[in-house]
Amino acid sequence: MMQFKDGEREKKIIKTAFIGIVTNVILASIKIFIALASNSVAIISDAVNNLSDAFSSLITIFGSKLAQKLPDESHPYGYGRVEYIGGLIVSIIVLMLGFEFLKTSIENIIEPVTTTFTPALLTILFIAIFVKFAIAFYYKKIGNLTKSIALKAVGQEALGDAIISCVILVSAGLSYFANIQVDGYAGALASLFIIYNGVILIKETFDRIIGGRVEKEVSDEIYKAVKECEIVLDAYDLILHNYGVERYVGSINVEVDEHMKISEISQRLNELQIEIYRKYRIYLVFGIYSVNLGQNDTKECVKNLLSEFKSILNLHAFFINTAKKTVRFDVVVSFKERNLDELRSKMEGIVSAQFPGYKIFIVIDREFA
Repeated sequence: MMQFKDGEREKKIIKTAFIGIVTNVILASIKIFIALASNSVAIISDAVNNLSDAFSSLITIFGSKLAQKLPDESHPYGYGRVEYIGGLIVSIIVLMLGFEFLKTSIENIIEPVTTTFTPALLTILFIAIFVKFAIAFYYKKIGNLTKSIALKAVGQEALGDAIISCVILVSAGLSYFANIQVDGYAGALASLFIIYNGVILIKETFDRIIGGRVEKEVSDEIYKAVKECEIVLDAYDLILHNYGVERYVGSINVEVDEHMKISEISQRLNELQIEIYRKYRIYLVFGIYSVNLGQNDTKECVKNLLSEFKSILNLHAFFINTAKKTVRFDVVVSFKERNLDELRSKMEGIVSAQFPGYKIFIVIDREFA
């Protein structure tokens, strides 16, 4: 997990977006000049794409700034998800530009426009393409580093624009060297690429807003940190709610020896809670399962009894209370299993046959992380 000091991530995102704004305005100005000099409608569209990138960067800065706003009574978890909304807006812009460019390309196929290029104009266009590729990879690099969906979306848009510029350069070269007009066909191919990227980016941002599964890197590190605690025998059922990049609130269940004092457990888990927050900026609440270390053989027996159910991924928190004649445990069930009531009934029947006279308590969990 990449960690940043307070305000460092925001500054890095804003700096990157500002560089993009300046670069795209310059590129747009150059391409407008080339378009007017060569009578190229495609390059005009390309210049408009550069201006849209500058606008997208402004949205990124706005979203990043608002995401840093402190929590209040109406929004106790902060405003971190605003950044995802900014990414969604940029993604929709990418999709709309793709369709608009496709429309323009089809019009050029139906009624080809004659273009006139010079070696100087082709050279300037080539340099502009090189710069566009550089800024696209820079966006994506910083986007991955900061885990900014908005920056990655702008970077993907910039990469698509750079590819469009390559196609336009090729068509311009054919126009200059062979007097072949293929702008429309090349533009249509490039626009389909933009539309595809737009759909992918919209899906990614929607997943974030709706609430997708947390990154495996995050869950693995949290499980590792919790299991390293000396009083924790094992850890399960990690649930993390995301409220912006590197902003999580969640819970986890841990197994502890049933003979430990509650005061000892409470103190150590409170310390662990602070350690987790300081290191990962994750507020984690602990659920406690007391387990008897002498029940491992019985636990394995129950596991074998339930092994016929392929949807069961894990069994934990196993505990037998001989005084109250109860058996309780949790099972983690695949999301493919839809009829949980039927599954619970079958499991209770099998376990009851093994423990006659005992009450059976089974908690069914899903694998959230």
